[in-house]
Amino acid sequence: MTDFVHQSRVRVRYAETDQMRYVYYANHLIYWEVARTECLAAWGFPYQQLEDAGYAVPVLQAHCDYVSPARYEDELVILARGSMPDKLRLRFDYETRRGDADGPLIATGWTLHVCMDQSGKPRRPPKELAERFATTP
Repeated sequence: MTDFVHQSRVRVRYAETDQMRYVYYANHLIYWEVARTECLAAWGFPYQQLEDAGYAVPVLQAHCDYVSPARYEDELVILARGSMPDKLRLRFDYETRRGDADGPLIATGWTLHVCMDQSGKPRRPPKELAERFATTP
């Protein structure tokens, strides 16, 4: 994917690795959460602001394809792009790369979210957020 709209950086800490000093597989989802929340904030929708407006945006599904291992002290860039498959759900696609946006590919995947009110009922996202997702390349 070449049309990502947000880049986040993380450096792999020792505590995020397994005994082989590779990033433990589940930590990729945490890195993607960092990228997702930073992306929303960069678009003008910090997650706390969404919660204050009565929204929750839980993960419905997550998928990750592991291409090559990341190791202790690697600097990773997480590329994220948002889309809206329908009026209630938000999707983020990710690439994790070593070094920079053109670096070796570590993992690819996506997360699917639904907007909900505080009682757990599906709710359309704020109009401005939906418009932002609609204009994402």
